[in-house]
Amino acid sequence: MKKQKISVVLPTYNESENVLEVTQRISKVLGDSLLEIIFVDDNSPDKTWKIVQDMKNPKYKLIHRIDKKGLASALGDGIKKAKGDIIVWLDCDLGIPPEDIPLLTNALANADVAVGSRYVSGGKDLRPKLRTITSILINLLAQILLGRYVRDYTSGFAAVKKKVFEKIKPPSAGFGEYFIEFIYCCGRNGFKIAEIGYVYTDRLRGQSKSGENLFVLFRYGLQYTFRIFQLFLKRIRGIKQ
Repeated sequence: MKKQKISVVLPTYNESENVLEVTQRISKVLGDSLLEIIFVDDNSPDKTWKIVQDMKNPKYKLIHRIDKKGLASALGDGIKKAKGDIIVWLDCDLGIPPEDIPLLTNALANADVAVGSRYVSGGKDLRPKLRTITSILINLLAQILLGRYVRDYTSGFAAVKKKVFEKIKPPSAGFGEYFIEFIYCCGRNGFKIAEIGYVYTDRLRGQSKSGENLFVLFRYGLQYTFRIFQLFLKRIRGIKQ
């Protein structure tokens, strides 16, 4: 049986303090299964993109975006370029342990999509209370309105068989709410989803994109809630995507 090759997509913005370590850890844990790491950088002022260029490894590919920004669109661009049988994505800030990637890819033996989850057995969210409470409330709302396809609709950590993207187009706008829509559409279209517990920690180095600022958290919370209600309206109208 042909060994499955893995593409890892890493959206980056001002991750100069983390990008080398996350790259080394991904490469080590995946070994020969790793086909490529695709870095999608939005012209980071700290020159994260330059660090990637200087690595000079044929498995490391850079999409350096000058006039385009945003997490969802960055992931979309990375997924389009990916050539692996399995596509994995996670944050570059090391809040998600790269060593857990094989837990997700192995789960694809019996699923189409594997989601790293803070809310199943083995999962925890160790970030500050304000962020964890906000996340729990948003996920409860998503489960009530969209269905129990997963418990962690805002994970941002996934391994997906490439064939899924033949039917599901990744959302191209927004911040973390893209994941809510992607997982919901996967569930509605009959793809089997596995949820694997992992421990999510706050970043050790660099500045969080969502931060602890109340206004920022409130703004993202509104964006997530709005996307959930948009999808709920589609659900009651019988629209799958």
